[in-house]
Amino acid sequence: DLDKPVAEAVEAAIGVISGLTASLRDVRLPPVDSISLAGETFAYHQPYWTRTPEAYTPHARRAIEKDSRAPLAGYIQSRWQMEELRRAIDGVFADFDVVVLPTRRKMPETIPEYLERDALDIAIAENTGAFNVYGIPAVSIPCGFSAGGMPVGLTIAGPRYTEARVLSLAQAFEQATEWHQAVPPAAILR
Repeated sequence: DLDKPVAEAVEAAIGVISGLTASLRDVRLPPVDSISLAGETFAYHQPYWTRTPEAYTPHARRAIEKDSRAPLAGYIQSRWQMEELRRAIDGVFADFDVVVLPTRRKMPETIPEYLERDALDIAIAENTGAFNVYGIPAVSIPCGFSAGGMPVGLTIAGPRYTEARVLSLAQAFEQATEWHQAVPPAAILR
């Protein structure tokens, strides 16, 4: 479910990475979509949201308000699932060292496009939340731009305590490409 510019940039990045690593193969990580930490999200944001709600976008305010009504039992069950997943995730990496994937599946929106939408569904757009749930290191680095100048990111992640491995591959990719030095056209920065 990738936007075409994302797929093209990530495939090109994987081509570079294949020259930097011993081997490459497709893998599947366990899904995290059944895990909801809405109560935790609300608890974190509550002091800031209460004092300065105007600092949050309308979408974020609605999401925080919804999270404030999250049932306690659902949160506890999700925490149990998350702890089981975190105990198992290192075993998932038994046959490979790191994973690389698009940071976002969809191209970023302009600010006016974002504000025009009624709802914010990050889950369909981004791939980063799973690594927070897994509790493993991940880094996002630039790997290209769309024809319209919007940035495309590549996420590199590894099992617990492999920050050096993850950052080493990110650095090797940056040394093999110039994406980290590229600047979007001024038109999209306005």
